[in-house]
Amino acid sequence: MSTDLPRSMPVATPGQLTRLREALAGCGAFLTAGRQADPLPVLQDLASDWLRAEAVEIIVPAGSSLLEPGEPERICGPVLIGRRVIGRIEARRSWPFDADDRALLQPLGQLVGAALEHTMLQGQIEQYAHAARTHEATLDQLLAFGRAVVQGASDPQALALEIAREVPAMVGGERASVLLLPPECPEQPLLALSNGHTASPERAREVAEHGLAGMVLRERAPLIIDETDTDRRWLGLKHGRGDAPTRCAMAVPLLWGTRALGALTVTTTQSRRFNPAQLSLLELVACHVALAIQAANLQQRIVATATHLNALACDLEVALERARAGDRTALATLDGLVARLRAERAALCAALSA
Repeated sequence: MSTDLPRSMPVATPGQLTRLREALAGCGAFLTAGRQADPLPVLQDLASDWLRAEAVEIIVPAGSSLLEPGEPERICGPVLIGRRVIGRIEARRSWPFDADDRALLQPLGQLVGAALEHTMLQGQIEQYAHAARTHEATLDQLLAFGRAVVQGASDPQALALEIAREVPAMVGGERASVLLLPPECPEQPLLALSNGHTASPERAREVAEHGLAGMVLRERAPLIIDETDTDRRWLGLKHGRGDAPTRCAMAVPLLWGTRALGALTVTTTQSRRFNPAQLSLLELVACHVALAIQAANLQQRIVATATHLNALACDLEVALERARAGDRTALATLDGLVARLRAERAALCAALSA
């Protein structure tokens, strides 16, 4: 039996076989480079060895340059993920590229594409893992926060300060503030800061009227400011002289039924730091915060009402003693006390129905 190959089948030369073996032996290095955060420098070095070139540049995305340079000392080829071109490879050397180099260029582009895809997928996995850890930590914090609320609402101001300290870690921010509108005097708002302090009454009113918190209160909708240097909404706001630099911000209103309790704001010094998922998470936090503040307001109102009713009871006892003693003016005092009781009842019903 003849062992001669058909004449139509190409026969590889020893030099071609050597280059093919070298190329195959280096495939693992490309995949290893894909595990790095920035694989391009290593991929360019590996591509230089692959093509025996003096200089290689990997450009992603590909741009609009032609892949056929028309120069014998320069060669170009696509970077591929499957059949999709995501970039290009440009190689130079002082002697011309030949057909063997061009034959190796396409598998090189596929290897580089596989390495870049691995890097991209690895980055996505890390982002998902980070988001999962953040959500898990936030849920733990919300659970602890909810337990504290159901065990007994605290003073609204103390509650606002606690919220402002905890919220940045929940949603990946650096600073936070809580604007509260007291139900008895909403024109005198309170602004709690994440540094553990409360702003001056003048600054709190300025934020409520001309700040980001005031904006979301008027629109009753959450929003993100991706880049404060260019966003007209942010540029149209009034900012305090001592405010820390801010490049990205998000805010949500604190609502209870039809009534606005305040607003929650989170800021960072990094541009485009927040995304819609984080805004949704902040809105979830705001729902719990609104419940906590409403409970604290009612608790405070109940305490004040109990104190007021106790004073009215004392006044009623005194007026009754005077009436029993024959003092006819005590009847007018009793009528006034009854009117005060009815007013207190109406105010309490309004607070409960708000």
